[in-house]
Amino acid sequence: MNNRYDELLDRGLRKITRNTGHDAVLIFSATVGTKPQQAEFAALSRDLVARGRAAAMPVVLATQRPSHQVIDPSLRGLFAYRWAFRCTTDSSSDTVLGHGWAGEGYTAASIDPRTRGVSWLLAETGVPRRIKTAYLTDDDIRHLAAYAAHLRRKDTRHD
Repeated sequence: MNNRYDELLDRGLRKITRNTGHDAVLIFSATVGTKPQQAEFAALSRDLVARGRAAAMPVVLATQRPSHQVIDPSLRGLFAYRWAFRCTTDSSSDTVLGHGWAGEGYTAASIDPRTRGVSWLLAETGVPRRIKTAYLTDDDIRHLAAYAAHLRRKDTRHD
């Protein structure tokens, strides 16, 4: 990320775009290790979340159990987008979307467990919106991945 920011500074640019010649690097994370390793991971993650978007390095944190022990509130507060799938309690939903949304009627605890893909999405400038995403079976994913690989092979032959 720092190398990308140095290059942006040298080129007089504010952020990585499609025209700058860099691919986006999506960062996924999982927290394991000793307490000191987890603390270092949290500090590095906070830096990536705070500065990574302009360098085309967005961070995605996902958990099955939203709590302050899993994702520190100071880190969670840096995310511009929050996506809550079904939670078992209003407080778990608020952990993802932000304090108070459940009290306003935006709670992932109200999502029927039989409605796969239904969720609440909070973008950086609004209120949560109820959305439905596609549910893909394992066979769907294998087919989609094979098709994408086919398209890439076909695309590279034209260059």
